[in-house]
Amino acid sequence: SATTLSEVAGVACYKVEFTSGEYAYSYTINAQTGAVMEMSSQEQNAQTSGTQTETADPAASAPAQTSGSASAQAQTSAAAPAQNATGTGTVDEAAAQKIALEHAGVKAADATITKSKLDYEDGRQVYDIEWYAGGAKYDYEIAADTGEIISSAYEEKTMGADSRNVTVSEADAKKTALDRVSGATDKNLYEWKLDYEDGHPEYEGKIIYGGTEYEFTIDAATGSVMEWDAEKVR
Repeated sequence: SATTLSEVAGVACYKVEFTSGEYAYSYTINAQTGAVMEMSSQEQNAQTSGTQTETADPAASAPAQTSGSASAQAQTSAAAPAQNATGTGTVDEAAAQKIALEHAGVKAADATITKSKLDYEDGRQVYDIEWYAGGAKYDYEIAADTGEIISSAYEEKTMGADSRNVTVSEADAKKTALDRVSGATDKNLYEWKLDYEDGHPEYEGKIIYGGTEYEFTIDAATGSVMEWDAEKVR
């Protein structure tokens, strides 16, 4: 089976695909309500013409669907515990890890996950996921009910060039930070300073844009992003 999080007509939904017997089923499920928005089933050896597609009426109950759909609905219900092993939300641990890794642009094969657990944040269930990849540490919080990224943090664990000289201009460093936040401009920069960590120069700043607060550290000698933290503004 395969589960992916996507958006249909502005509504966050899950694409669920699985096989049962000689049939392959594909479901589109509203990520917030759990309602079946669309389904299709097809004999694995049949041509495209054998596909039947239905759009579920949210107000309709399962018995009102065709027998084929009802059978598929029963199969989905049976498969649900495997996809949501915790029984606590609509996103299981594996899906949360996938969401975090894809957002960070890190392949699962390149990541060494050091922590992955279900926790509570402000009374809400979230997956706390940490991993190392490419000499950096990543820390994500994913909402268990919606798959939303509550917070994300990145920290370079290997120091850049051993230089005490500021070779990257303030303007270039600001551009590096702002380029990471699509749509943000200088007016969204709320903090900015040049500091020295163990004699090594670095720029520290904060961007608030689009309901998210970003805090970052940029190596003033190499221009690389050493730390990056993003968190939803509550």
